[in-house]
Amino acid sequence: MSTTAHTTYTATRSSSPASSPFYAVECAFERLASGPNSLILDGAQLGEPFPAEPLTLDAVRKIVLKRSNQIGPRDRVWVELVRNARAHGGDWTIAAVGMALPALKWLGGAYANKYDGHPADLDGEILTGFLEHLAEIDIDRPGIMTRLRYAALRAARRAVDQEIGYMRSAAVAEAMEPHLPWGHEDLVLAKAQCEGIISAADVDLIGMTRLEDIDLAEAAEMLGVTRNAVKIRRQRAEARLVAWLQGRRVPSMTDMAQSRARA
Repeated sequence: MSTTAHTTYTATRSSSPASSPFYAVECAFERLASGPNSLILDGAQLGEPFPAEPLTLDAVRKIVLKRSNQIGPRDRVWVELVRNARAHGGDWTIAAVGMALPALKWLGGAYANKYDGHPADLDGEILTGFLEHLAEIDIDRPGIMTRLRYAALRAARRAVDQEIGYMRSAAVAEAMEPHLPWGHEDLVLAKAQCEGIISAADVDLIGMTRLEDIDLAEAAEMLGVTRNAVKIRRQRAEARLVAWLQGRRVPSMTDMAQSRARA
């Protein structure tokens, strides 16, 4: 999924956009992105494809979005945003959130129909997850924005899981056919995690790549590993999940490693 796929916020909301923390960020970012009070990045320092001149955030964002498939230019922008946010806070933190806002709003829309609470609360959890990771993210590794979005995605999933609750998950699963707890995918994954069949990281990976239309290459970039490593990890988690769903013996990680070695 490319960065441009996150620019449309299509989920139905029952609340006014003004109730969301994203609305406040958007208003503040507009003030900082252009006009007499705009923050400036040095295009010469950013390198190609940015012109060698002072650039407003709005101009930088337009260039990044046009070249959303190029990690290098995007990472150079995010290195500067993260450094400035850590060094100066305030407006530069708002600038970092504002640059990521299309992706954060997309997540809010994508998870709104799974969240029983107030949508503004969900947005707040997503924003908190993003800001927490902004403070600690390794800017020497590639895919900075992708990893920040992954942290926000994890926050969204945690918020949904907490709202649903494991008690509700167990009740729904027990009402289904024995050994075949099919139904709402999030509930199935939550119960599998609760019973120790798969880990929280496995839940995130399966949710991202099976339910959220994030491809393996992007998931690998988020996790800082190779596509093949992500593929193997998902295969092992899904093998355990399927065995559990079908009432068969759940293979251990050692079993699967030995099976792969024999293949």
